[in-house]
Amino acid sequence: MPAAPPTTTPASHNRPTGLARPPADQPVHRKGRPPGATEAFALGSFLARWSSVTVHDLSASESATMTLPTLLAMAQPDDAARWAALGLDYSHPRGASWLRAEIATRYRALDPDNIVCCAGAQEAITCVAGAILDPGDHAIVVLPIYQPSEWAVTSVCAATGIALRHRGRWRLDIDRLAAAIRRETRLVLINFPNSPTGAQIDPDSLAALIALCRHYGLWLANDEVYRMTTLDPTLDPLPIAALYERGISVNSLSKGHGLAGLRTGWIACQDRVLLAKVLLAKSGLSSCVAAPNEVLAHIALRAEAPIVARNRGIAQANLDLLQACLTRHSQIFELTQPNNLAFYAPRTRLAADAADLATRLAGAAGVLVLPWTLWRSPLAELATDRLRIGLGTPAMAPALAALDDYLVRHVTPAEAHPW
Repeated sequence: MPAAPPTTTPASHNRPTGLARPPADQPVHRKGRPPGATEAFALGSFLARWSSVTVHDLSASESATMTLPTLLAMAQPDDAARWAALGLDYSHPRGASWLRAEIATRYRALDPDNIVCCAGAQEAITCVAGAILDPGDHAIVVLPIYQPSEWAVTSVCAATGIALRHRGRWRLDIDRLAAAIRRETRLVLINFPNSPTGAQIDPDSLAALIALCRHYGLWLANDEVYRMTTLDPTLDPLPIAALYERGISVNSLSKGHGLAGLRTGWIACQDRVLLAKVLLAKSGLSSCVAAPNEVLAHIALRAEAPIVARNRGIAQANLDLLQACLTRHSQIFELTQPNNLAFYAPRTRLAADAADLATRLAGAAGVLVLPWTLWRSPLAELATDRLRIGLGTPAMAPALAALDDYLVRHVTPAEAHPW
């Protein structure tokens, strides 16, 4: 890893100067392709094709959900009163002050004015990209990443992809990222903990990345939706927004809380000027979070400890069952070190591309899992020989029974390759 660059900010705070173009081995995608105009949303298309014909859904990465009555039973008296008197008018564009105040407690030294609530994390990322980037700019996207997040950048400007590398574990190569910075670079977009790898950035790499961004005046946005599902949250670094004056943390209630249906996410940032620009971008999208969802989100955040503990218990039990199942089929799967309780990512020995196995499992076994091919990107070459298997379902046992039966009956050791 290179020595940390100087921590002083150059006079041209927004745009680095004197930087060369990236090496030829770092793919660049130029602006000009609006999201979905000439390519499909791969993950969404796969789910649309197979969700209705499968019995066992192991595709999701969110935690086990709960019913509305269960969540309302956790309400404190003031939230119960809010729910009882709820009006269905537009809510505040930033989000209710009491909801933002609760969210702000998760970020060191931030207050409610450093938070903007959005209709899910994806709207938040789209607003961040819209607030920062112009057509003549350049961004760096660390891959793999959720395809619509990549599109939020590449629909506006040129981008360079930096793929995580597997060297015993998934790592971010800071040297390659530094070499990709240009005069017009404005934003580095990352997703840690990462999907589908599950990787968390290590403290040294994070410190080097922040120092690099600070030196060149770059915004650093992190999709942090899997923070609550890491194996040991006590080892996780603080959110980016708490560590860096140009750091942007995006999070939601979808993953660790299992409340994806609330469509409630947020942006946290120390820079309130940027958040004002985010609000302008947001005005062309959802405008505001639905009023009922604000109350329900507030209830969930205040009851976060029991909700997350319950969800982690379900996921850990499911991980144990899944690993036992896959161990029985070690000629087909190479087990990997688990690093997140939202999903598990075994490597398949059947082919360099896991899409065929995923399609066979969906069509013949009724088991829906996601091949890593769904995270392919024009920005960089990515691994495709793994599956992402969700751990949040309360019905893991019957799903694994169906998986086990199919593998025994229809997949032979002769198909496997000893890569």
